[in-house]
Amino acid sequence: MPYKYLHQIESGYELLCPIFLDLIHDGLDNRVFVVTDAKNNKFVLRESKRSGKNASFEVDVLSALEKFCFSSPHIIKTKKDKYLLRIDNREIILFEYIQGSQIEKLESIHLKSDVIEQGVRKLGELHLLTNGMNVNAILTRTIFTECDRLLKLDVNLLKQFKNSDILINQVKHFYKEAQSRIGNKQELFGVIHNDFRIQNLIFSDKDCFVIDFDWACYGPLLKDVGLAVAEWSLYNKSKGPSKEAIERFIKAYNETAPKAVQYDKDLIFWICFACLSDACTFLADVIEGKYPEKNIIDVEQCYMYKKFAYFYQELK
Repeated sequence: MPYKYLHQIESGYELLCPIFLDLIHDGLDNRVFVVTDAKNNKFVLRESKRSGKNASFEVDVLSALEKFCFSSPHIIKTKKDKYLLRIDNREIILFEYIQGSQIEKLESIHLKSDVIEQGVRKLGELHLLTNGMNVNAILTRTIFTECDRLLKLDVNLLKQFKNSDILINQVKHFYKEAQSRIGNKQELFGVIHNDFRIQNLIFSDKDCFVIDFDWACYGPLLKDVGLAVAEWSLYNKSKGPSKEAIERFIKAYNETAPKAVQYDKDLIFWICFACLSDACTFLADVIEGKYPEKNIIDVEQCYMYKKFAYFYQELK
């Protein structure tokens, strides 16, 4: 397919006659292409779409993980020995191509396989490596970035959503409590993936690879676990998250993690915080017109806010 930056890509990388085969993802954050060259070597190219991206921090994290042989895609360097290419204020990163399959969302059928265990052991292994890790790159993202984004919006814009006042009070409460927990050093702290969803794994015949570290930042390891539990618990609108999935998740995580966790008030707090943060992202995007096809008039129409509401009841 045609690509507007084809000439710059060919000039920036040691690729012989690059051809863009397929657009495999076009989201709010980035576009992702499969690229091949004249020797039939395949690569994955990611082009950022949001401003203020976190790519320098991301590539430093991936470089550190590569030294530990962690299962994440290697970055292909540019001709100038750089990890990323900047074109028209877009950050371009070229990754190795990993042959495997991705799962769009967990279904009940996955309870009959070892998909949960495969993926979650990688999260524990990641935390074992990044607990206390120091990264030289300037960090542009924190665990509070998405909450800050919503709280800085014009209050009149937020009032278009029913129950927005309740949401704002909840965000402020969890924000303050999260700051207190970090300040009191209640949890292990390090570099977290910050977006550990089933879609961000590639399952090959021999291994499971973690991808998309573009939201990585410093934070409590439990925040990573919290989001993943909320996402991996097979959420059902009528039945709620699967207790079996949560139990299997925690058991697998504890096999490789630096510190064992349990399904207690501390973890549930971070599940709630993570869900609220995601809800802030979605609603801010709605206000900014990034979902013109969605008619959102109530905070409770947000998928992640529904998850928050479920776990919030357990927390109380």
